[in-house]
Amino acid sequence: MSLSNIPGKWAASFFSTLFMSAIMSLSTGSDVLARSFRLSKLPDGGKNFSCATCHINPRGGGARNPFGKDYQNTGIPAGDKYTLALGQMDSDGDGFTNDQEFAAGSNPGDPASKP
Repeated sequence: MSLSNIPGKWAASFFSTLFMSAIMSLSTGSDVLARSFRLSKLPDGGKNFSCATCHINPRGGGARNPFGKDYQNTGIPAGDKYTLALGQMDSDGDGFTNDQEFAAGSNPGDPASKP
């Protein structure tokens, strides 16, 4: 057995582990940041539907529902906030504005959820 390959094998294993740890941190950390950062900016503070206010998956992350897409296109460019324009939109196309939905406790990203 040659000892000359041990540092190389150790380095490869170390960097492989480091890389996988970084990938796992990035993939799990984004949901936490989105939850704590953005939900507080919504009129209901995210209390009614949590991550499902903006995401198809109720746990958050991944694809956005219609309100989440409108927030991404309108709220984020406006300084990452809920705006008057966003409130006047009917993101899910159910005939009620986002403001009306938040006031009634219905989900502005789900057309089946109506005031």
